[in-house]
Amino acid sequence: MDAAERRWKEYLLELRVRELGEQTWQFPADDIARMLSPKSINAAHSPEKLQEPYPPLACYTCLSDDHCVRNALNTISRAQPLHLVARVERLNYQPLAGFLNECVFHCKDVYASLRRKKPSPLKLGTPWFPNLVFSPYDRPTGDKVPGAPALKPDIVAGRRKLNKKTVCYWSRASPGDNEMEIDFAVEVSNNWKELVMQASTYARAQNSAMPLRAFSLVIGVNHSTNELRFLLYHRGGLTASRPIRIDTAHGVLQVQKVLFSILLWQTPQDAGLPSFTNGDDFLLPSSASHPDRSVQAVADQILFHSLSVRGRGTLVVRAYPTASQLQRSARIADKADAARAGPHTPTEPVTGESQAAEHAFPAIVPRRYHAQQLTYVKPHAVTGPEHASSAIGDDRFVLKGSWPDKPKRGLEPTVYDNISGDFGVPRHRISFEACRADGSAFSNAMFLPPPDSEWASYHWPLTATTASEPDYRTLSVTATEDEGYSLERCTDAWDLSWCTLHCLLGWLNYMKIGNDSPGVLHRDISIGNLVKLVKPRMCPLFTTRGVANLLKDAQDTPATNDLANPLARSSSDPQTAPQSLCGSQHTSSATRLSGSTVVPAKRPSVSAQAGSATKKARSSAPVSTKDSGESEQPGQASAANFWGGLKTAAGHDAYLLPLVVAAERLESALAKLGVSTECQAVTIDADMSAFLGEYFTTSTHAGAVSGTPEFMSVFVRKAMEKKVSYLQNPIDDLLSFWYTVLWATLFNPDVLKDVHDSTLVNQVKKWRKAIAGTTEERESVVSNLTFGRLASSAHSVLLKVMASLLVKWFTSLAQLGEQFLQAFKGCTEPRQKLLVFYRFTYEGVAEYVELLHERRGTLQGASLAGG
Repeated sequence: MDAAERRWKEYLLELRVRELGEQTWQFPADDIARMLSPKSINAAHSPEKLQEPYPPLACYTCLSDDHCVRNALNTISRAQPLHLVARVERLNYQPLAGFLNECVFHCKDVYASLRRKKPSPLKLGTPWFPNLVFSPYDRPTGDKVPGAPALKPDIVAGRRKLNKKTVCYWSRASPGDNEMEIDFAVEVSNNWKELVMQASTYARAQNSAMPLRAFSLVIGVNHSTNELRFLLYHRGGLTASRPIRIDTAHGVLQVQKVLFSILLWQTPQDAGLPSFTNGDDFLLPSSASHPDRSVQAVADQILFHSLSVRGRGTLVVRAYPTASQLQRSARIADKADAARAGPHTPTEPVTGESQAAEHAFPAIVPRRYHAQQLTYVKPHAVTGPEHASSAIGDDRFVLKGSWPDKPKRGLEPTVYDNISGDFGVPRHRISFEACRADGSAFSNAMFLPPPDSEWASYHWPLTATTASEPDYRTLSVTATEDEGYSLERCTDAWDLSWCTLHCLLGWLNYMKIGNDSPGVLHRDISIGNLVKLVKPRMCPLFTTRGVANLLKDAQDTPATNDLANPLARSSSDPQTAPQSLCGSQHTSSATRLSGSTVVPAKRPSVSAQAGSATKKARSSAPVSTKDSGESEQPGQASAANFWGGLKTAAGHDAYLLPLVVAAERLESALAKLGVSTECQAVTIDADMSAFLGEYFTTSTHAGAVSGTPEFMSVFVRKAMEKKVSYLQNPIDDLLSFWYTVLWATLFNPDVLKDVHDSTLVNQVKKWRKAIAGTTEERESVVSNLTFGRLASSAHSVLLKVMASLLVKWFTSLAQLGEQFLQAFKGCTEPRQKLLVFYRFTYEGVAEYVELLHERRGTLQGASLAGG
């Protein structure tokens, strides 16, 4: 291994260590056996336990604890203890596979004897693994994670014994073609830390093949110490067995107890799979008002798939309702099911380019989990607009499953409910948390330390010497009505720029500026979260006039109080609300059909005291409600009167007045550009957002950063890498928009259109790799754009035009960031901080809109030339 390969390996190791963090736990083998065993919650005498989102293992009765099972395991024949070769790893693969197969053989004997008992006290049916065979492998699998080398597990477990020509797949193997799907893998090493990190890549592959699963199992063996650990990777981290000595009789019995729990699996739920879906078909609540009823839906396209071990593990699919039967008819679980049971997860963005490049090794794609019937369990809480239904009608919808952490539980549905259907945001259908067949939450809590325990006694100091609170997570599902695709697929420079603007307006709507309850700061702007709609939709007109409502929060004089209410009312009055330019190519059909044309006001001049970032403010121009020498139309008069009155009312407030000026500036800029009620793109995914109402007053966030590394601002990314506290702000989100547009530009298929110079083609490919790399690599691309001579190069028209826009926009954001820090530094109260946040969101978007207006001819001309 040369120096470059060694550095790359160390970098990947650090990424995996960072992903797991301090969330590494270890338990006795008996506890691992209970975690893996089929189980049901003990809710007969404590119904309130079913409402608990994170029921611990102690709340469940496990099949492995049944006295028949215990008695059988106490008399089980044991495999011979195994003494491994300490110095040469590969010499252990065959003996280890033989040892594990012998353990399975004895467990299957016990299973068969328990099943033969009449009447069977356990009601054992066909096991999930009728055959489970371990075979040495140590060669590349047939599929792989995009952008990563093909994995080479030392040993694989599958449905049959392998020969030397058999190719193993994590995803869809072809029956009869000497191919086999991997049930789970075994990793051998003499270093536990390296072993765990390598094993995590197997867990990630399992997550890729079966998203939404509760856990992924890998067996780790340290050949230098003769120790084995069962490794359970779940969305909250890693739970491992304490080291089991396989060179002792007691150790062999422990291994067989855990393997027997696995052989007891009979249902998808036992194997850690949710009961409401098989990966293709779904059973969803009919509506928020009728959660007891279910409807069927079928996924026909995967829109996004998160590649990770720990974390949200997001899967987004396009689905449509169907009245037809599923492959096997679904049934509805009721309370009797629990009685009948008796005692018994750095994200790597996936691009079209990276998938297209997988020739020899196709990408791991989510597959159908199983062919068993689905079970619908009524969720404890179903949210969504009252008029909405999860699957009624013929329209397709977007279905998202993820594992939010404890502080973010229920966050996204709450945010969506408050803004559903506004400009630039999704229309919410329904949200719920998945349940197990017994009615308990589908969570990872059973794999974590009990809530009343001392965490330190369970912590495995593998990646960190101390542990924080266990990372509890539940499987959450949200359906929205808007189907779209990545901004990478925008048709040209103007399309990309225009869609970005609509996403920016959606980002503003998330904040609900001026509403009684403040909204949220998104904090995860990325290529996966900005979506161009397949079909543009009509929305309420975006307006900034809600700032008038903020007057009531100020220490007003009686005169100001008298003015506040009329201004607030006028902010939603269609007669005074700003309209788009008549005849604009983006004027909505609703506006054209209304027959009413309102010419927008020019941006009024303001004083430097107002703190506006406008050029006129910077030159200390006097305050005026209209530009001298200009004739004023009726629409201009209403706008001038509104904003003039509002500035007068806010004039005494050094924080509110600059916000009002910024809001007026954005309204004017949007009207000049011709933004209407037709929305073409939305900002989605609110599960990493933060409520602004408590952002400066509680320790909920405590400086913890959120986002996707490739799109984080430099400040956020460095804070994440150095693990230091940092309060994310609107400029960080705006910079994430910038990096996302850079990504969308470089990965647009047309960026290499008609580029015949191999040097330029390779340069673009190098930039694509760099922006997905380290902070330094990404910033080298920014430097190339800023100081390179792209405008005079032979690069594509799309790249040259977008690079010019990006350079100007970046310069603007850098200046705005300095102004923000200066203004925020002077804040002493939460209200002041919030108003500064609001002000600079408007300032930042206004800067972008004015830049689009300034460069509209170039952008549209380039689009025509490129077409």
